[in-house]
Formats: sequence, C-alpha cells, structure tokens
Amino acid sequence: MTTASAYQSRIDQLEAGLEAQKAQLRDLATMGAVITSMHEIDAVLSVIMDMGIRLVDGEVGLMMISEKDRLEMKVSWGVTEKFVKNLKYKNDLDLITYCFENREAVILADLRLKAENGVLLNTIISAPIITKEKCLGVVLVINKTNGGNFTEADKEALEMLLSFVAVAVDNSQLLKAKLRQQKIEQDLAVARQVQETILPQNIHDITGVDIGAVYYPAREVGGDFYDIISIDRNQFIVVLGDVSNKGIPAALVMSAASGIIKSIIEQHPQISVDELAVSLNDLLCRAIIKDREMFVTLFFCKFDLDAKRLTYCNAGHLPGLYWEKASRKIKELPVGGPIVGQFPGIDFKYGERELNSGDRLFLFTDGLTEAEDASGNLFGRERVEQVYVSEIDLSPKDFCLKVKEWVDRFTDGAAEDSQDDFTILQVKVD
Repeated sequence: MTTASAYQSRIDQLEAGLEAQKAQLRDLATMGAVITSMHEIDAVLSVIMDMGIRLVDGEVGLMMISEKDRLEMKVSWGVTEKFVKNLKYKNDLDLITYCFENREAVILADLRLKAENGVLLNTIISAPIITKEKCLGVVLVINKTNGGNFTEADKEALEMLLSFVAVAVDNSQLLKAKLRQQKIEQDLAVARQVQETILPQNIHDITGVDIGAVYYPAREVGGDFYDIISIDRNQFIVVLGDVSNKGIPAALVMSAASGIIKSIIEQHPQISVDELAVSLNDLLCRAIIKDREMFVTLFFCKFDLDAKRLTYCNAGHLPGLYWEKASRKIKELPVGGPIVGQFPGIDFKYGERELNSGDRLFLFTDGLTEAEDASGNLFGRERVEQVYVSEIDLSPKDFCLKVKEWVDRFTDGAAEDSQDDFTILQVKVD
C-alpha cells in the first residue's frame, strides 16, 4: 500500500469515527429531550434503563435509586439485586454502593468471572446519577453484546445520558411536591369553607342588641370560633373560644366543640353557663381530645333581656370586658374555671351582671393581645382597653373593623409567622 493510500485509509477511519460520534450525540440529544419531557418517574426510569443499555451496547442492567438514605432497586433487566450486591469492589463496598457514595463511574474489564447462575462476566460499567447537590442513584450495565470491554467513550456517553436523568428525576420530584401542595391547598380550602359555615351567619337578627364579630385566621384554617345561639325571644347565649395549636387539628377540635355546645343547648335550653362548661369539658376529655396535648379556652355568656341579666363563665379564657355606660368604666369578667378538655370532673362557677341600655360586652382571643410588632412587642391588654375606650361610640360591627385597623398598623413590618388567629366580638345592649 502506498503512503497516499495509507493516509486516505486513516482519513476515512477518522471520518467514520467522527460520523459515529455525531450520530451518538444526536441520539443523546433525542434521548435527553424524551427523558426531560416525561414527568412520571416510573416511566422515566424504565426508559432510561432501556436507553442506557442500548447506548453502551450492553446485555443486561439494573438501576437503583436512593430513597430515605437507602438504595432501592427500581428497574432490573436480566440481573438481580442480590447478584449486584455481591459484586465487591473497594473498601469492602459492593460496586453499586461504592459508585453511589463516591459519585464516581467505574469500568471493570477482562473479568472472565462466572456467576453462580453460570453467566460469564466479562465487563461491567457502573455510573452514578448525580446533581450538584446529591447523588440520586446508580445505573449498572453488564457485558457488551459484541464480547468486548466497555470503554471510556461508553462511560462518557452513559454519564451524559444520566445527566438528563438527574434533571428528569428532579423535575418529577418537583412536580410531585407541587401536586402535593396543591392537594393540601385544596383540602385547606374545603376545611376553610366548612369552618366558615360553622360560624353564625345571622348575628344581627337578635332583637334588643346590636352584635358585631370578625374572625381573622393566621392560616387557611384556625382554632378560634364564636357562636350566638338563640334560646327564645329574650334569651341567647354567646360563646367565644380558642383551641390550642393551629391549623387543621385545631380546626377539627373547634368544629367538635361547636357542635357539642349546640347539641347540649338544644337538649337543655335553660342550662346555666357553668353547667354548659362542665358538660362540654367532660365530653371533650372523654371522647374528643382524650390524652392529646390540646385544650380549649372558652368564654360563655347568657343574655336574658327580659330580666336584664347577664350570666357568664370564663373557662381559662381572657376575661371579657364589660363597658358600663352609666359609669363609663370597664369591668373585667373573670369568674369561671380552668381550660376545657384536659381535666374531667372539674366544677365551674358563673358570674353575673345587670344589663342596662348602652352597656357593651367585648370578647376576644389571645391572638389580639399577643399580636407582635416588628420589634417583638405585644399588642397587650392595656392597648386593647385603650382601643375599647377610644372607639366606644362606634357600632359593634364598625368597632370590630376598627380594631383590625389598629392591629394592622401595630403589626406592620412584623414577621408573618409571628401572628396568630384572633377573633373579636362586641354586643351592645339597646
């Protein structure tokens, strides 16, 4: 062969090799587009295993993915997890674990080993699936179909393919997380709707008084609640409460407490407020809260407009504030007992006051007094009384809205997670 012919032959070989590399790159680009467009992780992994084996011209293979800090087999084509775990490599680690922990691809060549099932092991390639932050898993392929060894070119091609895999797995996990969040938000929206239906809708229909109330949950659902329950034309009961904890658990206990209170009053319309507290406490302790570390604070009060009498029971709650129009002074309503839902068999007491035209009752939950400003200072009881006196001439509805304005100004710039649910309610005697 002449020198010119030898050069031409070499050029032809290089061109053929270059065309083969271009074809492989085109295949990898196509594979990457397919992989990254898929969102179902199980389908992604199966496609990857098929592509990976074909890409390096392998015979059989296996893929393992990390779940809760443990490698779990996800796809296996012609090889078992037990078999792979017996492939010891370095530092007394099996090959898969070594690649995973060291984030390193490994090629084993010219092994000439016979497995227990009689399969001849000639060459193995194992490569990690890695992102910048972590290693997601490992792909392992055994033997080339042409009988040769895996090469550095095979390793590079497999690593490139697995870089697409890392993106696909991350995308799939992000999608699942987003779907889970959407499901949670949907569940919370339904819970919020249920909670809103529990709150009274026609508080302005009671003659002889003017009532205003607002509820501001810190989250989608919360543990505050209030109710106004008519007994007859001249009598009604007002209940305002706060369940410890936040979120759905608090909302569920709140719903249970609200339903129990209505049921007790329906069965015993003339029950006193202290007896109502006793009955609710025993039922919550025995059937709802049980040994859970939750409790409820409540303020019960019963208006008898015909007798001009208010009876109340403060069950571990912030004392109600009673405005006497005649003296233009605020009186606390502290009489009652402990929290509800933790101590069965506890007795509660009731207090009473005379009702006069123009008198007002102001109830609120601790989310009002514990609202924080940007420096961590609390809104506090004194500021609550200051608002009460300053805005005493407003209607109860407008008063409740004005209190929210005071709180918003006070908490401007404070961290969102520092705020709690708060509920405010005012009753004015006409």
